[in-house]
Amino acid sequence: MIPWETLNPEQRQAIEAWDEAILVMAPVGTGKTNCLALRAAYAMEQGIPAARILCLSFTNKAAREVRERLVRLLGKAGGEVTAKTFHGLCAQILRAEAPIIGWDRDFLVYDEEDCRSLMGQAAKRAQIAVPEKESDAFEFLLFQAATAARLSEFEDQPPRTPQQVFDAALAASRLDFLKFRGGLLFKPLLTEYMHALRECHAVDFADLILGVNRLWQESPAALARWRARFAWIQIDEVQDTNRGEYLPLRLLAEEHKRLSFFGDIDQTIYGWRGSAPHEVLADFKSRFAPVREIHFTRNYRSTRNILAACEKLILACPGAVTKRIVPDSAEDGEPLEFYEADNQLDEARWMQKQIEAIRARTGIAHGDIAVLTRTNFTARDLSRHFEELGLPHLQVDQFKFFQRAEIKETLAHLRLLINPHDANSMMRFLRTPPKGVGDAAIEALSHGAPREAGLKMGDLLDPATFRTGDPFLPLMDAMRAGRAVVWDIETTGLSIASDEIVELAAARCGVGGVIETFHRYLVPSKKVLDSEPIHHLSDDFLAQNGTDPHTVIEEFRSFCQGCVLVGHNIANFDMPMLRSVCVRLGLPAWGECAVFDTLDLARRYLRMPRHRLGDIARRLGFQNIPTHRADSDVAATVELLQYLLPKLEEGAAARLDAVKKYGARFQPLANTMTAWRARMMVDRPAELLELVLDQSGLRRLYASDAARREHLEELTGLFQQFDDETMQPVDALLRAQRGLARQGD
Repeated sequence: MIPWETLNPEQRQAIEAWDEAILVMAPVGTGKTNCLALRAAYAMEQGIPAARILCLSFTNKAAREVRERLVRLLGKAGGEVTAKTFHGLCAQILRAEAPIIGWDRDFLVYDEEDCRSLMGQAAKRAQIAVPEKESDAFEFLLFQAATAARLSEFEDQPPRTPQQVFDAALAASRLDFLKFRGGLLFKPLLTEYMHALRECHAVDFADLILGVNRLWQESPAALARWRARFAWIQIDEVQDTNRGEYLPLRLLAEEHKRLSFFGDIDQTIYGWRGSAPHEVLADFKSRFAPVREIHFTRNYRSTRNILAACEKLILACPGAVTKRIVPDSAEDGEPLEFYEADNQLDEARWMQKQIEAIRARTGIAHGDIAVLTRTNFTARDLSRHFEELGLPHLQVDQFKFFQRAEIKETLAHLRLLINPHDANSMMRFLRTPPKGVGDAAIEALSHGAPREAGLKMGDLLDPATFRTGDPFLPLMDAMRAGRAVVWDIETTGLSIASDEIVELAAARCGVGGVIETFHRYLVPSKKVLDSEPIHHLSDDFLAQNGTDPHTVIEEFRSFCQGCVLVGHNIANFDMPMLRSVCVRLGLPAWGECAVFDTLDLARRYLRMPRHRLGDIARRLGFQNIPTHRADSDVAATVELLQYLLPKLEEGAAARLDAVKKYGARFQPLANTMTAWRARMMVDRPAELLELVLDQSGLRRLYASDAARREHLEELTGLFQQFDDETMQPVDALLRAQRGLARQGD
């Protein structure tokens, strides 16, 4: 299976050491990717199940390449290997463990553009005047500082305050207007940004790192589950790994010790985003000793002149790890030319001269020549100079497929179907093509009195809002009448499709407090296994104290008759689990009823770093602290609901006024969204996309632009490609959207 005869001695050594902790220093062009795939394949040959192998790469493209090579080598079994980026792995873990950390299972991962937009809005609300020419750099500075400040507890020793992080970033920036002003207070902006992110039910890349680190700290049971999942781990591009990324991987591998790193320490260029390979590798060599270190020195890609120059450059750097580069090619290639420019304009002129010389010599087109830069800022500056010099060009980063306006606008319409809280997608939906709402209305609803009263524009895309005039009127009425049922469940696991309920608790309550309680244990058909350390309900206890699930569910249905249902994070777990259990038990489907989630309510009214029920209870000094038992969680949620009720009542007039004032503009859109959501349950993803393109006006908007029409057709093809027809349409849509998000990285 392994083509040993094609491997050089160092590659063979790395593969044969499949059961050891190894460090492979492999400069570009030395066959690293092939070795990564072959080493995983050999581990499988030696008995490691494919599903327990984890291969991490820095980019989705590299991860796909490893997976594709494994499939070519091993067929279907190769596709069972988990080959992801670090952030992709974090998202997978956090979606699976969402109920424990208090997140939505279908949280959005905002890209840099979305995050910078939220930061820009936070600065606007803080009335920070930014010169137009520096607005992009300012948003980037805020985003970069927000990421570094939040990761500081894992990256810096000792951790820095948000203000210290921002001041350091500002000092290194080119933002003269802020330096002239003496800077700004950063923590309030960071708090505002985090609040906006949570209100969108979204996370950023820093959240993914923080989320897994905190999950491992706070839930030993979750760490144990994922340790059992992966028995063999190898990571590519160690030079780009920071401390916050290394820590969860180290903890995953501590028991089996099969952790290996590949990369090239001399390629480290991401110090500005926290990469610390020397510290990471020092800890790795200490904790996983003995670590075998292997150096790939034979280069299969470049000419001798290029490699000779690289070798001299590397060896001139203090602390260089690479000591020699052996060219496999016999071709000398063209000699390298070095030019030291006086300034950026001089550099641009020299580039233009070289480009025209290449074209004169070879006859190739401008579009076949590339200029690579370290940052987008440098690319923009060079682009400006190229325009002045009359050099035809385009900025590639502006034309990435998933960054094209028509693609982002289309995907925003679909994202809003899944997550009506997504503020960035809401703005795109309303403005492109214009839906008749108007910028003044959008501004008033986004930042005015209705927003302070807890109303979101997403509420105006729900027809139920127009039946009552206030999305929270049914909840307030139910509390006044003593007809609100707060409830919670404990389960055998986190799979909505297959796990079972083992405890169900509820409290019918009103303004004055709890009126009646409901508490039952259920006898599951499967063992509780790994969930026992969470809820502390053993199989023996449930066998002795539990009741038949059919009986409990029907009793609970009667208990809830005529009531609204309330719970913390029930929209994404408890309600879907209850409905799934009804179907699997052959019981009547759980009927449609008003459901209110205190997690969503808390995000609207409480500016806190996290909105887990336990965090809220401790922060607000509740008498009842949740303990991962249904009855204690219900008691804490009742307190939270009573705390939030006066805020709901106080804002009622402003919400009613806003719905009355702006509702006529939104009601047709709400009806359209409702129809699309109904189709989402039955149409395949590509069919739904075609429907949305037709009915939203997007297809008409781009009808006269052939290139954009072609891009939309390509997007439809991608939706077909990512459609898993074994899944229900809505699940397939979620899977396709996540797959496309990975493609866009």
